[in-house]
Amino acid sequence: MIFFYGLRSSKLKERKLSNTKCPYCQEENSFIATTFGKYFHFFLIPIIPISKTSVAECSHCKKTYAEKEFSEDMMNSLIRANSTNPAKRPLWHGIGCMLLIIPVFIIIGLVIFSLIYHTTNDVPLSTSMPLDNRRTLLDKDIDKLSENKVFESDSITLLLRNCITGYLNPEIDRNTIKYLTKRNKNKLLILLEIRDIKKIEAKSRKQLINLIETCVEGMNLDNTDQFFIGIEGKYNTVLVKTPVDQDLGGRFADKYKLLDFYDTRKVSDSISDIRVDSIRVIQDSTRVNPTP
Repeated sequence: MIFFYGLRSSKLKERKLSNTKCPYCQEENSFIATTFGKYFHFFLIPIIPISKTSVAECSHCKKTYAEKEFSEDMMNSLIRANSTNPAKRPLWHGIGCMLLIIPVFIIIGLVIFSLIYHTTNDVPLSTSMPLDNRRTLLDKDIDKLSENKVFESDSITLLLRNCITGYLNPEIDRNTIKYLTKRNKNKLLILLEIRDIKKIEAKSRKQLINLIETCVEGMNLDNTDQFFIGIEGKYNTVLVKTPVDQDLGGRFADKYKLLDFYDTRKVSDSISDIRVDSIRVIQDSTRVNPTP
């Protein structure tokens, strides 16, 4: 394969050299200096700028002088011209280098983000179930939520949907909100996915947790006193609250704070022992405000 590479140059700027005299024809102030920028190219794609050089031509006798042939007056005039009206390189002289550097910075950024993310989400084992198993269970439940594999016969899901729908601002598309609930002994896991949560200002999103808690408390659930609530956005978990911890910043939340819900292998997929006619819906909940 033949590789085409080498040095090329392009004209950057033309300027008149004042207070000079042509050594050949003795004409004064007749020089026009042209500055060229050199760059290394590969397959005619500029990779990196190399240097600049100037050539002066006498407009009277047309004799041309390379920069190394400049007289002292010509060089001083060129220096003055560069200080007041410099010949700047165009960005495309180094476009190849930029195209090479940008992916490197992207890779470095992804590596740093990955390290920070995994360090932040490294939750220690605090129950009898192995940590990897609990993470797997949580990830599967979140996948079910994203895939909308939620059973309409789930009493909690239906009641929660009806309660929340009554208080959300109309800008939030209620039909796209997905729900998943599970019971584990006296614990209740509540997962929601709100893909257009960006319509709610970040600092106001924690009101969603308050709304969910209000709705659940109004259901008078027997033998259930610990709630594990997680809200997913379009790309990541945005809100988490458990009986002992919370992450309510509204932008990024550690979903693995919910792991304590999975302290046994036997977890009920739905709650069918709740009577719909025994539910009290709290009417004085606060509405969630959208972004102005």
